[in-house]
Order: sequence, then structure tokens, then C-alpha cells
Amino acid sequence: MENATAMTDPVCGMSVESATAAGHAEYKGQTYYFCCAGCRAKFDAKPEQYAGKSPTSAKGGHGCCS
Repeated sequence: MENATAMTDPVCGMSVESATAAGHAEYKGQTYYFCCAGCRAKFDAKPEQYAGKSPTSAKGGHGCCS
């Protein structure tokens, strides 16, 4: 069983647990975790825009999961 680790969604900045994330993706040997399918889709479309970068801040009420 995978241990849950707090990760940051690279698209919206939301904190997500790796074990319960809505999705994940591999890019250049790194695993990224997402709060929802919408953030995963944005990452898949332009991974170079999000990979290796931290969002400037987590967006409260960001609306990506609605």
C-alpha cells in the first residue's frame, strides 16, 4: 500500500495527498499529482508549462474542481 504524501498540484497549487489524488502523470522522470481531472488535462496539454515550477500560490476557491 502506498503511503500518502502531501503534494502540490502543479496547475492550481492545491495540496493533494498522493494516495488519494484525482490523477497523476509522469513527465521527464517526475511524477505529478492533481486535485481533479481538469488540472490533469491542462498539464497533459502543456506539461512544459507546469513541470518543475511551483504555482505562485495556492488558489483558495480556485474553481478548477467544480
